[in-house]
This record gives sequence, C-alpha cells and structure tokens, in this order.
Amino acid sequence: MKVKSEEYVFPAEALEALQEKEVEDLSHEQKIALENLERHSRIEDIETLEELKSELSEMESLKDKHIYKLLEVVPQHESTVRSVFQKERVKLEDSEIQQILEICQSIEL
Repeated sequence: MKVKSEEYVFPAEALEALQEKEVEDLSHEQKIALENLERHSRIEDIETLEELKSELSEMESLKDKHIYKLLEVVPQHESTVRSVFQKERVKLEDSEIQQILEICQSIEL
C-alpha cells in the first residue's frame, strides 16, 4: 500500500471512520486500530477534543503528533505523560508535564 498523504485526526474521528466500514473490508492494521480505539478512546465529543487541542497547542514544546497522541490517551497521571514521550527526543520539564495534566484533567471523562 502506498501512502498518498498523511494528516492527524482526532481519535473519535478515526473510530467513526473505521466503524463505518464492514469488518471484513478492513486490513489487519485497521482492525488493530479499531480494537485499540474502541478500548482506549476516552473522549468522543469533537468540540471537547478541539478545545483540548487548542490548549495543548499553546505549549511550544509540543508538536502536532504529540498533541494527537495525548488526545488519544488523555493522561491523568504523570507516568502516562512520560510514557507518551518515552520514545521521543523531546525532554519535558516537570512544569510542562504538570501543565499537560492540568489541561487533560480540566475535562470530565
């Protein structure tokens, strides 16, 4: 399969797109993604996700890929934030981790 373009989408949008297809028509990777999204998606409201994205975007150290990963897991604990950035070359300060947690904890799950 050749990738024509790439863009980030909210987890709720990806879940909806995958659920619209017949399971038999999904590739192996899409089935895994569907299963993970069904199990781990915490926010289904697009407005809430847009609001969180806007707040997280104000942090200079976060790139879009980081923001969308955080929106996928909506961390409630420092260890979860650290696990998101474990394989990244980004070194977050403790104050930045606290800011991420405050933003993510500001909404009801």
